[in-house]
Amino acid sequence: MRSARGWLSGAAILLTTTLLTTQLAHAQVAPPATTAPIPDAQYLSPVPGSSLNLPETNIIIRPGGIVDPSSVGAGLLTVAGSLSGAHDGRTRISDDEQTVTFRPYAPFAFGEVVTCRLNAGLRTSSRGEIAAGEFTFSIEEPARVALRTLGPSSLMEDLVGQEAAIGPEAAIGQEAAIAQEAASASAVAVADTVPPDFPHIRSTTSGVPAPGLLFLSDFRLGPGPPRRSYLMIVRDDGTPVFSRGLRRIALDFKPQPDGRLTYYDTAVGYYYVMNPLYSVVDSVRCGNGYQTDGHDLQLLPNGHALLMGADLQAVDMSWIVSAGSPNAMVTGLIVQELDREGEVVFQWRSWDHFQITDATQIDLTREAIDYVHGNAIVLDTDGNIMISSRHMDEITKIDRITGDIIWRLGGKNNQFTFVNDALGFSYQHAIRRIANGNITLFDNGNFHRPCFSRAVEYALDEGRKTATLVWQYRHVPDVCGFALGYVQRFPGGHTLIGWGAASPTLTEVAADGTVITELTFDPGIASYRAFRYEWPPVKPAIACFTPPTISATDPGLWVDVMVEPESFDPATIDRATVRLAGTIPAELAGPADVVGQQPCGSTVGSTGDLSHQDIGVSFRFSLRALAPLLTPGLNRLEISGSLTTGERFRGFGEITLLLLRVQRQQGQQGLTTISAPGAIPAQFSLRGAGAAEPVLAIYDVRGHLVNRWRARTGNGGVVSWDGRTSSGSRVGSGIYFVRVESPKAGPAAKLVIFK
Repeated sequence: MRSARGWLSGAAILLTTTLLTTQLAHAQVAPPATTAPIPDAQYLSPVPGSSLNLPETNIIIRPGGIVDPSSVGAGLLTVAGSLSGAHDGRTRISDDEQTVTFRPYAPFAFGEVVTCRLNAGLRTSSRGEIAAGEFTFSIEEPARVALRTLGPSSLMEDLVGQEAAIGPEAAIGQEAAIAQEAASASAVAVADTVPPDFPHIRSTTSGVPAPGLLFLSDFRLGPGPPRRSYLMIVRDDGTPVFSRGLRRIALDFKPQPDGRLTYYDTAVGYYYVMNPLYSVVDSVRCGNGYQTDGHDLQLLPNGHALLMGADLQAVDMSWIVSAGSPNAMVTGLIVQELDREGEVVFQWRSWDHFQITDATQIDLTREAIDYVHGNAIVLDTDGNIMISSRHMDEITKIDRITGDIIWRLGGKNNQFTFVNDALGFSYQHAIRRIANGNITLFDNGNFHRPCFSRAVEYALDEGRKTATLVWQYRHVPDVCGFALGYVQRFPGGHTLIGWGAASPTLTEVAADGTVITELTFDPGIASYRAFRYEWPPVKPAIACFTPPTISATDPGLWVDVMVEPESFDPATIDRATVRLAGTIPAELAGPADVVGQQPCGSTVGSTGDLSHQDIGVSFRFSLRALAPLLTPGLNRLEISGSLTTGERFRGFGEITLLLLRVQRQQGQQGLTTISAPGAIPAQFSLRGAGAAEPVLAIYDVRGHLVNRWRARTGNGGVVSWDGRTSSGSRVGSGIYFVRVESPKAGPAAKLVIFK
């Protein structure tokens, strides 16, 4: 791990010593006013009167309302630098139809004042014509040139290293002891096909985890021999489903809501985007010249991206604190929203809103100061932005329209009263808004005495400014994850906790704190975050049954199901993988092309996601195979399958059974549960399978495959199941279905397990 002084080369330090700027020092004593001199504008960037803007900055104007495209042209803005003169550039309306951006063709000059004038003529739907006006902002001084020798990847690795180094020595010693204890636990071997340097993983499972696979990316904490960092998707027992080694550190590896994967690669200093087939298809990085921060990236439903950047500036700290270094290198936080073209349409800088002295535990006399250390960004349910500032012990809510601060939770500027929690949080990570309206975060607890980490859930009353602790989880024994970490809440109430720089690596707990599963890397190896998501990603669909009502006396032998995709092309369905209720394969698919029917009332096509309107594809299933899974009355069934894009689809439809009576013909293949309900191992009587070792499969009530194996029939054609999944973990209580799948598929038998 490099020292703070190692951030700059000796030559760069020498240069910055002679080219110091006091601009920021004065600005931090009295932040510039943010009142817009263009009277009707909701938002302007850069902030009027602000300093330390980068030469590559764009200009953003959000006047309020939908912008009339005919009012936006080349002469709308007049932009000039006090040193560089007039600037031509591209003026455009962003895809939100509310934001006007100006991208100069040439960067501004260091140390100059830029004047931006909005000329008359801009019109919006709600405000009519916007009054003309102008504002100014300043570009950083030439001292910043020297800092550009520090590449984005080395800056990000230093920030990660600095975060890890923050932990008290006692905490590090405590973690070493816990890690050593974990190392003595029994190991679960990973697949033989993984590379020899793939991290060793130990896991224990004592319950039924939430659905999905685990997403991790490992790296070494502290000094040690060079090693690759792996992107990995693993099962609960640590067996990898996917892995890819990288040259440097990988951070924040996770699925995005659109089904793609993203990760930050310190070798290049920005995010890569992969499709579900693991091919890199895009990249995301900060605009306006800022270095991309790798702590968090959120891809939004409208195609925009929220991310953070790091801005290293030379600051004379002797203006701000006693004994402050005149040569200090101070890192500020940048928050950006990028539109679908990658243009910055919202920018928020800590220089304009925070004081360097807002840091709670940082020594402000050091030569390197990271006073904010943003590590999480999230779009709140009201459309505004929340960020986590680790080194300020603060969660901040920012107005996404105006850029103003709405409230501050924690730290020196706390506006909230904590209820049921005298400690508050310390050096936190992973702020998230969850489905019940509360927020969760990972409280690293660096400055709890003694250090301990926990997952916490607060109910926020944003009007009365109260934060009530309604749930928390502390490991037994305590864990001090002094850096990194994440908390993820699932719909069923389970919570996944990534302990960051600690052992274990992750723990999933039930709402009452019962440990469901735990996974641990070797000592000294950490994952920045840990996630659980269903994978491959599932695209929704609508299903419609024909006929919608059946009975045992019906002469028909088939049930047709029309599948209408909501957000994918039906031509990408892999027909061989389609299953009804998770168990019944399609006996006969419909025409190879899609058909223009709309039996389920779908509005597919109106969103522009598909190239055709009112489209679907039909599949045919055996009524004889379906009937044993139905109960009299209304049945809601799932149809699912794989897509050639690497994703899956899932839809639901309803069919009514008037009378369940399926006659078995003499000699027909049969499968009957003969063990008592709840018994493990479960036993079945098999006849007419036509093979000495038929293939059997177990499915849960959602239609998900639990296990598939080649059975050996015992005396009298009896086969058994040990109650375990294909990965070896025990299943929970519930209803399951077992069926013969080879050499010929047959009806399913119902099985009840309770513990």
